Amino acid sequence: MTSYRGVPVEDHLVGLAVYRPRLTDQLAQLAALFVSRSHRRQGIAARLIAEACRQAQSDGHAGIYVSAIPSESAVGFYRGQGFVPTLDVHPELYKLEPEDIHMVKEL
Repeated sequence: MTSYRGVPVEDHLVGLAVYRPRLTDQLAQLAALFVSRSHRRQGIAARLIAEACRQAQSDGHAGIYVSAIPSESAVGFYRGQGFVPTLDVHPELYKLEPEDIHMVKEL
């Protein structure tokens, strides 16, 4: 079951992650990650990724998959969180987002 995690600040949702378990037998997916522009660079996205990774480990996954928009800042951010580009792309996700940079973080 897909789950959602949010980060509230003063009764406003400023960050959201969408976690999808069992993308494959070995991988979960970070399906979406959003942080409001006014709250970026405060560690919110990193906290949401850490929570998704904890959940993926708890669910028995060896890694977590993300497809990042092909911008230097997005790819650099995910690299900084331990994700690396993969050539073993998920075929359905690649078909939906062929321009994205598909990445995996081992847990």
